[in-house]
Amino acid sequence: MLFRFIRRLKNRAVKQKRQPQEVIETDLNWIWQPFENSSNFQFSATVKKVAAAIIESSADDIPKITFEVDPRLVIPLCAIQLQNEINLTQLSSFKNELESVSLENLDNKIEFVDRVLSKITPNQRWLYLFNSLTPELKFALLFRLINYRLPTRNDWRNLFEKIEYEFKKGREYLIVITVVFLLSLASVFEIFAIMYSQPKSWVNGLMAITIAIVLYFLIVLWQEFKAKEEKSELSEPTLLMQLGLLGPWTFCREWYRLLRKNLVWEGVTALYVAKAEAGLVAVPVAVAVPVAVAVAVPVVVAGAGAVAVAWAVAWAVAWAGTVAAAVAWAGVVVGAVVAAWAAAVAVAAAGTVAVVAAWAAAVAAAVAGAAAIGFGLEIWYLAKEETDLGWVRFLSILAFPWFCWFPIVFGFTSFALYHRLSWEWQSISLFWLVIFGFCTVLWVRGKELEEKARNPLRGLLDGQ
Repeated sequence: MLFRFIRRLKNRAVKQKRQPQEVIETDLNWIWQPFENSSNFQFSATVKKVAAAIIESSADDIPKITFEVDPRLVIPLCAIQLQNEINLTQLSSFKNELESVSLENLDNKIEFVDRVLSKITPNQRWLYLFNSLTPELKFALLFRLINYRLPTRNDWRNLFEKIEYEFKKGREYLIVITVVFLLSLASVFEIFAIMYSQPKSWVNGLMAITIAIVLYFLIVLWQEFKAKEEKSELSEPTLLMQLGLLGPWTFCREWYRLLRKNLVWEGVTALYVAKAEAGLVAVPVAVAVPVAVAVAVPVVVAGAGAVAVAWAVAWAVAWAGTVAAAVAWAGVVVGAVVAAWAAAVAVAAAGTVAVVAAWAAAVAAAVAGAAAIGFGLEIWYLAKEETDLGWVRFLSILAFPWFCWFPIVFGFTSFALYHRLSWEWQSISLFWLVIFGFCTVLWVRGKELEEKARNPLRGLLDGQ
């Protein structure tokens, strides 16, 4: 009966001038690939002929008399090749309902399968193939289509390949994170060096904010990594790409969505939540270093210029930490304290009104900038609960600096290579090309390994 069915479909295809059977069979080499070691070549060729005949069939071609079809043929056809013959958008609506289905009760499973079929409106061909499966396999297949990502041909090819891998824990991702950390550290050192070279400039206040942004980005990445450790099913590290490499583009896209549709990007929540850890890092530094500076003031006043410079750098470190806390908590009060002890150290070290004024201006710039970008983040996060903010929503544009990790790191690291190592622009371009290429290869390899490890079809045929 099966071969009569194939011949009938071939004849109908010839009359309707459809695609040649041989071309379709060649495109279906993947269907029997997981089982090629357990079957001979002739049987594999027959399976591909059957699959091609089914794909070429129409509603009128479906036989009235049902015959048994091997699940190893039905599953790849229903789950992959003929995905467009069901309403895939309706599958996600059953995800919450799936949790209430008893896995031990067969009648409960059958009832659930019937409800799903009534919603996804399958074509007659897809339904004919699906109905040839056992009730257990029907439920298992729908369970995977609903609960996991849609399977691909590679998933079927790797059906029996067991890989244990999580991208967020893999060495590929950890190497990329290490590169990000080293580049951030290089840019922070360069910013410190620039601040040291111009101690009387009020621009140092704005430079301190760039340090805070870079360090805050690393804190956000750490918070995301810890969250993934707690919830292993959410293993997609998104902030590194969206908030880091594509930060300015992400801001433009998400700010537009905020203004037009009042939709708040989930990354804003990650930024807002990370403020607590930023405070834990910043406050001890901001408190401890001024104490050390106060102890060192007699030495500075005694005329030890080298010590004075060293403690000025230490003050800059504390200043950056205090700015991070100010950004996190809108710390105008903290900024005022910093201004007070900074002015005291300046008077003790230099004793000139000009230096005091310059440092005061730098601290004022840091506090004002930190308060502004902190306020912008607060407004953006507030839109998550308040749907009617009116024109106040436009002030969320002040949060733009949070999305500037990549421009800051790229710019200051490139300047360090040019200014400190005397590299030409060709060498700097090659450096970034190597960095991007290396990280891209690691990222792609890690995602491919994770895709294999998260195969939604693995175990579907166990015990069959």
